[in-house]
Amino acid sequence: MLEARGLACERGGRLLFRDLDLALAPGEAALVTGPNGAGKSSLLRVLAGLLPASAGAVAWTGGGEADFHYVGHG
Repeated sequence: MLEARGLACERGGRLLFRDLDLALAPGEAALVTGPNGAGKSSLLRVLAGLLPASAGAVAWTGGGEADFHYVGHG
């Protein structure tokens, strides 16, 4: 399970998102849409642990580290 509570991300002095709560059970998916620069890639990086959140917490539960994968894009 993926859970995010009170998540916020700031990059370059610009707040991209704040107070974001998310819960996804195994097999569920989320569609992330928005214009360029809205913070979609930053959100995915925060969820994957590749970028620290400005606030809040992310928790992956129910599997070993090898069960979680990040697929980046160019």
